[in-house]
Amino acid sequence: MKIKIKSVADKGNPEKERLVLKVVGDTDIGNYLVMQTGYSGEEVTVGVLRAMWFTYKDLSVGDLVVIYSKSGKQSEKAIEGGKKAHFYYWSAGTAIWNSDNVAPVVLYAPEWESKTPNEL
Repeated sequence: MKIKIKSVADKGNPEKERLVLKVVGDTDIGNYLVMQTGYSGEEVTVGVLRAMWFTYKDLSVGDLVVIYSKSGKQSEKAIEGGKKAHFYYWSAGTAIWNSDNVAPVVLYAPEWESKTPNEL
């Protein structure tokens, strides 16, 4: 995978808490999903609490993807070395990473299928 989990910063502070991902290979963020899952013992669970599926956008090695727990507007800014930080928001209304029972999971999912309710 070309995106790796780097950290959860300011855990428990609803105004600053954020999940930080690092781009380790040129990629399209639209091929990825990030989930907040349950965590039990030493493993993640299959319970998904939140999910974020990104819109298609090319990212470069060294870019950061920063997902705040609070509300906000998707944006980006230049960072050191000519790279970019891309900002996204869960709009959770509260801190979401302040429990020992949750964990972030990044999925690479370039292929998928969907059906409208009328097609089912």
